[in-house]
Amino acid sequence: MPEQERRSAERIVLSPPVEARLQDRLVRILDIGPMGIRVENTEALPVHSQQRVTFRWNGDEIAVDCLVARCDADRSDGLNIFHTGLEFRLSAATEAPVRKMIAALHDREEIDHLKTLVEASKLINSSIEPDALFGSILSVARKELGVERGTLYFVDDKKGEIWAKIAGDLEGRQIRLPIGKGIAGSVAATGEPVLLHDAYADPRFDRSLDQSSGYRTRSMLTVPIKNRSGRIVGVLQLLNKRRGSFGEADLRFLDSISDHMAIAMENATLHLELLEKQRMERELQLGREIQGRLMPMPPSDVRDTELAATNLPCFEVGGDYYDFLELPDGDLAVVIADVSGKGVAAALIMSSMQAALRVAAPMESDLAMLMARLNALLYRSTKGRKYVTTFLGRYTPTTGELRFVNAGHNPPMIILGTDCQRLQSTGKPIGLLPDCPFTEDNAMIPPGGTLILYTDGLNEAENPQEEEFGMQRLQGLLCDAARLPTPEVVSHVLTTITSFEEGAHPTDDKTIVVLRRSNI
Repeated sequence: MPEQERRSAERIVLSPPVEARLQDRLVRILDIGPMGIRVENTEALPVHSQQRVTFRWNGDEIAVDCLVARCDADRSDGLNIFHTGLEFRLSAATEAPVRKMIAALHDREEIDHLKTLVEASKLINSSIEPDALFGSILSVARKELGVERGTLYFVDDKKGEIWAKIAGDLEGRQIRLPIGKGIAGSVAATGEPVLLHDAYADPRFDRSLDQSSGYRTRSMLTVPIKNRSGRIVGVLQLLNKRRGSFGEADLRFLDSISDHMAIAMENATLHLELLEKQRMERELQLGREIQGRLMPMPPSDVRDTELAATNLPCFEVGGDYYDFLELPDGDLAVVIADVSGKGVAAALIMSSMQAALRVAAPMESDLAMLMARLNALLYRSTKGRKYVTTFLGRYTPTTGELRFVNAGHNPPMIILGTDCQRLQSTGKPIGLLPDCPFTEDNAMIPPGGTLILYTDGLNEAENPQEEEFGMQRLQGLLCDAARLPTPEVVSHVLTTITSFEEGAHPTDDKTIVVLRRSNI
């Protein structure tokens, strides 16, 4: 039906009712339409009897002959009140004033309707906080539809659920239901509204909330909230209309503000996601600060030895690890490790490994045995889903001897002048297999020699053209850097690689450790 025809067929509620005379008694006109009026009176009228209604409108007195179509008793308030439907018997003299009145009421109703929509949209979009949004939408429903209670559900497509915050609950408690379950869940699944005049008669209605709260749900209107693309973003459930029953007019009103509710809910959802992102960023920043403090400052009192080290995670937290452990007999344990993957999971494994190594290294002089124990510990935790490439060296400052186990890590380099010795792998990465043998090897760091340990974030660094820095280029860089004073080696290497990346976001953590034995 075209909008103009639909509007002309509707009955217009008169608020407040218009005082009138029905024959010789006073009545109130409740609503009016092209075919007749409905009046409230205190006496029953015979059906099909002829009556004359007289009333004033905009200064004019209008008298219309009518036929009683029905007369219904309404004793809801304890009084004998009758709602009487009267059909017009229009004459040439009365039709024009009545039509004029209905047209004026239509115009006024349309203006009031637009004002209501504007006020409702302003109220709904006044806040992006879910609690405030819930209060705003419920306020509109209470004012315009006259309901007692309501619940606003958000649709969580990722989890296949709808959720609602409990009204006034500052602790953020939520109700969560699978899409498709219950009345609200079924509306979220089908997109079709559900109108119940007797909620307890519907098997989908869950009475447990009423039983726990003492509230009695009588009628219920549950409608989907759709955005302009038709996607369901929420469900609005309204309970117990105070006057009359839920009907088509209520559905039309909610449909008219559905776009505004959808925009507000999507903004609220984005706001929640932003708050969650900011919370995670704060947590990760704190994690980065803690992880940074776990990376030790290189000791400055190791005999005839200079040390330097730096770790640069590509995200807030990383899976690279280095450490210096002073052992009881004066030796120094030097460790560098790289956990597979990046981010929080890698950081947790790194912290666990660091704690285990700091406890075990001073008590176990057999490096191969120590690595085997670390391997068993890590495998029990990750079942091979995560592994750690690890270089563990035991350095004797008085002799320059370096005993080591290289568990699948990038080969460290001992550099003196143009000579470069690479310390190759002596076992698989730890955590990869449940029972993995490791072999200890040894090397000498000559006076003036430099040991450089690094993770693959250096050789695998990429520029915007996805060209890798590469091992050959890295070895040349490390040999050149080894001629510099110890503190400058680290900064020179990292500056060169960062320049190579040309602003491309790093794809991996970068760690470098430098140990230089003094000329004796």
